[in-house]
Amino acid sequence: MKTILPFRHEEAKNSLNKIHPLIRLILPFILVIPFLVIKDFYLIITIFLVILTFDLLFRLNIIEIVSRLKVVIPFIFLMTIFIPLYVGGTVFYNFNIGISITIYKEGLYLASLIFLRAFGSLFVFMSFFSSLTYSEFIEALTKLRIPSFFVGSLIIMLHYIPILAGSNKKILEAQEMRGKKITSYWQKLKAHAYIMGKSIIMNMERSEKLYESLKMRGFSGKITFAPKKLKATDVGLLVLFIFMIISFIFIINLESIYQGVFTLIMP
Repeated sequence: MKTILPFRHEEAKNSLNKIHPLIRLILPFILVIPFLVIKDFYLIITIFLVILTFDLLFRLNIIEIVSRLKVVIPFIFLMTIFIPLYVGGTVFYNFNIGISITIYKEGLYLASLIFLRAFGSLFVFMSFFSSLTYSEFIEALTKLRIPSFFVGSLIIMLHYIPILAGSNKKILEAQEMRGKKITSYWQKLKAHAYIMGKSIIMNMERSEKLYESLKMRGFSGKITFAPKKLKATDVGLLVLFIFMIISFIFIINLESIYQGVFTLIMP
C-alpha cells in the first residue's frame, strides 16, 4: 500500500494522530463541497492555499501527495482542453494552422475553473487521507454507521489494489525481459488491460478463498475497534473549519483581497 493507496504506515509518526480519524475523514468534504457548488475562482485558490499551509504546518509530504496526483492530471487536462474551442462568444485568440481555430475567453475561464476544481478536490482529499492509516480510515467509516457489509467489501477491495498493481508490474517486467517491446502509450495501455483482466479473474477466486477462511476463523461481517471518543479539541477543529468556510463565502471579500495583493506586487 506504500505506493498505491494514500494512507500512511501504521508506524509512521504524524502530529495529526491526536485528531480523531472521523474528523480527518469529514474535513475534506467540508472544504471541497463549497467550491464544487459555487463558481468562485478565488474561493478555490484560497482553500488550496489553506490546505497547502495545513500540510506544511503538520509536516505532511507535499511532494508525495502531488506525485500521487500526477497519474490523473492528464485525464483532467483532456477533459478541459477542448472547452475553450466551443464555449463562449468573446474571442480571446485566433490562429490558423490550415484550419482556423478560435479560443473563446469564456471557455478558457470555464476550463480553468473545472481544472482547478478537479485538481483542488483531489489535492484536499489526498492531503487528509495521507494523514490517516489504513486502520484509522476503516475506523472512521465504522463511526459513520456505514453498513458492515459495505465496509467489509471495501476492505477486501483496498487490500487487492496493491496486489493487482504489483502483479501487473511484475508481469510487464517479465515480458520485457523476454524481449517484448512496448513502444507506444496505447500498446502499454492494451498490455495493462489484458493483464488486469486476467488478474481480476484470478483474484476474484482468491478473494472468495479469503472470505471463506475469515468465516472459518469466526468473522461475522462486523468490524470493531477499541472505542476512541471524540474530544473537545476534535469538535473545536471541525467548528473552526466550518466557520472558516462560511467566512470565505459570506463575510470576507476574497476578490478585493487578491486584487489588493496583485496591486502591491505589480503596481
